[in-house]
Amino acid sequence: MKKVALVGLMLVLLVFSFAELVIYSSVDEANARKILNAFSKDTGIEVKYIFLSSGPALARLEAEKNNPQADVWFGAPMSNHIIAKERDLTEPYKSTSVYGIDPNFYDVDGYFHAFYMNPLGVGVNLKVLEQIKAELPKSWADLLKPEFKNMIQYPNPQTSGTAYTFITGLISVYGEDGAMDYLKKLAKNIQSYTQSGTGPSKAVGIGQAAVAIQFTPAFFEFKEQGYPIEVVFPVEGVPYESACVSIVKGAAHKTEANTLIDWLLSKKGQQVIVDEKTYFYPVRADVNFGSLQPLSTIKLISVDEAWAAENKNRIIERWIKEVLPVK
Repeated sequence: MKKVALVGLMLVLLVFSFAELVIYSSVDEANARKILNAFSKDTGIEVKYIFLSSGPALARLEAEKNNPQADVWFGAPMSNHIIAKERDLTEPYKSTSVYGIDPNFYDVDGYFHAFYMNPLGVGVNLKVLEQIKAELPKSWADLLKPEFKNMIQYPNPQTSGTAYTFITGLISVYGEDGAMDYLKKLAKNIQSYTQSGTGPSKAVGIGQAAVAIQFTPAFFEFKEQGYPIEVVFPVEGVPYESACVSIVKGAAHKTEANTLIDWLLSKKGQQVIVDEKTYFYPVRADVNFGSLQPLSTIKLISVDEAWAAENKNRIIERWIKEVLPVK
């Protein structure tokens, strides 16, 4: 009997030792590996990740609702995690690591927590700026100056969520009609509306454009690689995206999932996000931001996610009719 009990205990320990935290990751593969490998090294918890963009990840969680195959959804904008909560696809965990983090970055009920954010910014090629004899812009209004004619790129909101964030941010600053008026004026300086959200940074990096508007990671990466890029956060304020983590309802490895959230939100985990050169912004203010401009110096604009989702098609149609034809 004792031998049977001993064998049973050994089997339990064996299963536990080989247990893997299964993660659906909507963070790009290179950066997800940087962060999750550091987590495994720190905690000894092995992870298995499957890479899915936000839409397919949400659809898969819904399809597997009665038989969950993952423990954690890692990444994707907060709006997607709000939907997952509303559809009863995730479960709460109130981590004590949230202390010191702005409440805008987590759900008070514990269903989702942002672990990094990216402000929208303006990337400027300093060599091109010198060639066109323009001053470094400091505001959204500065981008309307005639010296920037055919020198600015931003993504097309028909294909890019980044562009829609840009527009909703401007609506927060100027109001809806004011934002459309601004974008019509800006259109005279637009060189191209790119299909991808990161397309503008490539153009400004090689000097094809003087100015690019998008989320900032690629700008900081180019700058650190030696490109003549300066990153500007307009004084009127900038919107931002925040990527969240949620525990899947019915997760098989809840203890390990809790540990991941605690670690991601801790000062140590947040420092990893900076030190591993993801160029993502940590959500804690008490870490070393490295080459990133401290959040305390950036005026951030909060966008009403529910309003933005409800009005998305209408706002994009308005952009197509009023802004796109302007030359």
